Amino acid sequence: MKKVLILPLLLLTGCASPLETCKQDAVKDLRIVQALIADTQATIDRGYAIQTETRTVIYTNFCVGSGVGNDGRFSFCNYPQPVTTKKPVAVDLEVEKRKLRSLKAKETELKRESLLKQQRCELELTAST
Repeated sequence: MKKVLILPLLLLTGCASPLETCKQDAVKDLRIVQALIADTQATIDRGYAIQTETRTVIYTNFCVGSGVGNDGRFSFCNYPQPVTTKKPVAVDLEVEKRKLRSLKAKETELKRESLLKQQRCELELTAST
C-alpha cells in the first residue's frame, strides 16, 4: 500500500522546482519519524504489533508452446508469486511507550532542524536567481 502511495510522489518530484526539491529533502527525516510515531501509537492502542511476512509461492499453470522446440503443445509452467501475510505479534507495551516518547523527542528536534533547512533552501535558491 505504501509503495502505491510513494510512486505518484516520485513521479511528481521529477517535475518539482529546485526549491520544492530542497524543501522536500529538508523534511524527509521528519516525515519518517512521524510515520514511526503513528505506527508505534497504533501498536500501543491495539495492544499488539502486526508483523508482515512475504514469502514466495510457486504456482503451476498451463502454458502453450513453452516446451522444447516451441511446438504449440500444452505443458505445465511454474511461476513464483510473492504472497504477503500479516499476523499479530505480542509486544512489551512499556517498551513501546518508551520508544514512542523517544520518537516524539526526536520529532521535536527534527521539526526545528527541518524548519532551519527549509529557510536555508529559500535563502540559497532565491539568492542564486
